[in-house]
Amino acid sequence: MKKIIFYALIIPLIISCWDIQTGKPITGVAPGIWRGQFTIDGQAIPIMFEVLNTDNNKQIEVVFKTAEQQLKADSVRVWGDTMFIDFKKANTQLKVVCQIDQMDGFLYDKSGIEYPIVFAGHHAILHRFPDIRKTPKADLTGDWEITAYESQDSRITGRLRLVTQENKINGLLMIDSNEKITIEGCVQGTSIYLSGFNGKTVCLLKATIKNSKTLVSGTLITNKKSLFWEATSSAGVIK
Repeated sequence: MKKIIFYALIIPLIISCWDIQTGKPITGVAPGIWRGQFTIDGQAIPIMFEVLNTDNNKQIEVVFKTAEQQLKADSVRVWGDTMFIDFKKANTQLKVVCQIDQMDGFLYDKSGIEYPIVFAGHHAILHRFPDIRKTPKADLTGDWEITAYESQDSRITGRLRLVTQENKINGLLMIDSNEKITIEGCVQGTSIYLSGFNGKTVCLLKATIKNSKTLVSGTLITNKKSLFWEATSSAGVIK
């Protein structure tokens, strides 16, 4: 009876693992800097990461980099042509089909609360957003009070801390149940673009600079939630 139960449990597992392989086994994943792109509601959300081949592809490490944040995946496993990148604390998994310099797949929430998010990666693309270098309209360094709207009756408040240097901009977004998301991007003329990924949440933040104290016409995407937002400077320059 015990043998019957054992085989009843193990055979579906073997079959499911076999089904994962959809092409030729991975022969190598290019080490170095990659540009990843999540896609939500037609919006491309760029993110940078690094692949480290510690032993000729026998052991692979993946580190997502946003400003000063370095998010190392807890485990990276390869089966056939598919790579499984796990973030245990967030209970998420990035599952991608790999070629040497390209990968395509989805970010899955193992709890089943969020829908899968489309992901693609390309090797040796070194910029997060296009490097246009239009002179910024204002220095945005400082703390900002955010008011975000999902609808007319749904209002969310939060904080945004920004540090700018010429066209570069880094930030820390604090919104939605006090979750903190590190974001990075650029300032181009009157526009700002930032993105981030903390293992759980994919984030895209855009806005128009009205002046050094006001951001307007903002859009914010965090996983499957899309918000409109505006912000006012609240604490002056960060020392």
